[in-house]
Amino acid sequence: MTVQPVARALLAFSVGLMALIGAASVAANGMTDLVTPYLRARDDRVVGEVVGRAYRDAPRPTAPAIPLEGVSVMLLPYSPSVESEIDDIKEHMRDRLKNYMSAAADIDAVRGAYESDLVWAGGGELIRGEVSNAQGLVTFSGVPTGEWVVLAWREEIRPGKPTKVRAQETRGFRDIPVSMGHSVVTYWWTRIRVASGETTAVEFNDRNVWITAIHEHFQMMQGGTNSPTRRRR
Repeated sequence: MTVQPVARALLAFSVGLMALIGAASVAANGMTDLVTPYLRARDDRVVGEVVGRAYRDAPRPTAPAIPLEGVSVMLLPYSPSVESEIDDIKEHMRDRLKNYMSAAADIDAVRGAYESDLVWAGGGELIRGEVSNAQGLVTFSGVPTGEWVVLAWREEIRPGKPTKVRAQETRGFRDIPVSMGHSVVTYWWTRIRVASGETTAVEFNDRNVWITAIHEHFQMMQGGTNSPTRRRR
């Protein structure tokens, strides 16, 4: 009997759907396998401590280091696939201008996706985040033993003059993105091992920066004007 085109299409769709479900199941099982040892160590109180210190080198050798307040620090379970994605961003960052300008957003996207996967796998408590205090210090207590990665970043805003939008060039467009300046984002990325009952020290300074990226700031302007867009409620 000849299979009709519609039947063939339905069959192909079913096969594709089953493949997607299978891939999702494998990915979910992989995340469960990843978080299980950390959760077991947490429950058994096999934990350690991670202390981070963010600072800038002093202008003179005899002067004390300058603490960096406000450095965001994330502590996440080590994942080879996430490390590969992060390394790929750095490797190809200077291949094209587009890669360089989107590096900060790409890192945020990888981190956000990984955090979401951890939550769905029951490992939401393994996502740890702190901000360095006035002494440049962050402390993570009760960290389950195992391999972890530390992602830290510091954003320095560089305001710029808003770009003037010519009415005759933008008339007919509802919203026009206008650059308001940019931020220089300094990243640190390192892999650590946490041991039971021990303190693991991590430093964030000018000498161990992982990459420096650019984060542009835009404001939506109304087409044909130089005024910010006002949305009706």
